[in-house]
Amino acid sequence: MTSVLFTQLLQEFAILGGLLLLGVLLRAKIKLLQNLFLPAAVIGGFIGLILGPIVMKSFAILPIPEEFISDFALIPGVLILPIIASIPLGLGMERPGEILEKSKGGIFPMFLLGTACAFGLFALGFGTKIVFARLMPELEIYPAFGMELSLGFFGGHGTAGLIGNILQKLQMPYWEVAQGVAVTSATVGIVGGILIGMILINTAARKNRISNLTDPSALPEETRKGYQTDVGKQEMTCRETTHTSSIDSLAFHVAIVFGVCGLSYVLVGFLKTHKVPLLSNIAEWAYAIAIMLIVNLIIKKLNLSFLIDPRIKTKFTSFLVDFSIVAAIASLPVEAVLKYVVPMVVMFIAGFILVYVIIMLLGNIFFEDYKFERAIALFGQSTGVIMTGILLLRICDPDMKTPVLKDFSISYALSTMLCYAMLLPVIKLLPNSGAIFFLTFGVAAVLLIVAVINKKVLNRRVNA
Repeated sequence: MTSVLFTQLLQEFAILGGLLLLGVLLRAKIKLLQNLFLPAAVIGGFIGLILGPIVMKSFAILPIPEEFISDFALIPGVLILPIIASIPLGLGMERPGEILEKSKGGIFPMFLLGTACAFGLFALGFGTKIVFARLMPELEIYPAFGMELSLGFFGGHGTAGLIGNILQKLQMPYWEVAQGVAVTSATVGIVGGILIGMILINTAARKNRISNLTDPSALPEETRKGYQTDVGKQEMTCRETTHTSSIDSLAFHVAIVFGVCGLSYVLVGFLKTHKVPLLSNIAEWAYAIAIMLIVNLIIKKLNLSFLIDPRIKTKFTSFLVDFSIVAAIASLPVEAVLKYVVPMVVMFIAGFILVYVIIMLLGNIFFEDYKFERAIALFGQSTGVIMTGILLLRICDPDMKTPVLKDFSISYALSTMLCYAMLLPVIKLLPNSGAIFFLTFGVAAVLLIVAVINKKVLNRRVNA
């Protein structure tokens, strides 16, 4: 790799950074964007898409070189590895028994419903693909169509790079289109999730179903605009777990994440060199999760947990996610994606209905306490990202007096790891869409059955 390539990479990130800053500015000034709570990365990405060469062609206001656009499409697939690898770091530094005891049984039901919803969305997406492959054969729908619903709704914009990464490594020519559909799914999910979530909150408030409600219109102005002007109220988000005379705390956490990524590359390279059956076909990110789980366990066993602050890790991965989102949206292949607009619209509408039924209706049955608060957090997670769920939860529980946020965060981490672990087997079945449909539907059904059993067991304990 030459200095010219490094310079080009720096120039590309300079453009992405400029789009991010433009997104921050527009979010701070435009009321509609504030009311939609759109992240600056999404706003900036669409500005780059609309004003760039993809939409405006030779009349582009932002004359981004086509070579840069091609690289933008690759960036999410590269950055997704450290994003996913970091997930287990710092997880469960408390003993599992202590976590479950403190949650009073809240984590398990939230984990089950959240995971069931994610796999239900997979089933619905592939089911949509099967139906439209027969109704509109002229579309020639690619085999992976449908998985973007769950990855977009449940995973958000950040995981759009995951589908691109996987399909590209499998040498599927449609990887860029699939990544674009995933970005579209994530955008529809986050906007629709917030709008529908607000309606659900207002309806629940009228029925007195929320314990600590605040008026959604009374949310702090900084939450809407995206910045805090009062320095005294600006939160200190991280601990200095290491001394700067040795290493910066952020650098220490990043070194661990990058080190795990490096080990996963080495492991995959070794397995491919020796042509180990099955194992050599597993992607680097899957091994990265497993390796990080081992690293996390070693840190705990050596009583070095004081060195890890999950908030530092979160800040680092949030940085990667923001740049991934801008790059993915700014390089979205609009013409190719619009070809599938009809099945996409049907899939998205059905997706919102499915999330509502599994999360809002069944949640009212399964949850023992703070039923609506738990359900609305999961609803936000299942249509956008974890921050969407936290935003909707904050409206219902502004001072975080309930245990829902902690239960929600742990259940989300567990659900995410399980879904990532199941993703590769699902993709391996791509040639047989019917098998995928029944597999994902079956997993969702099993999880719901377990949830019902869990509910009955809890009721028996209470009655006893």
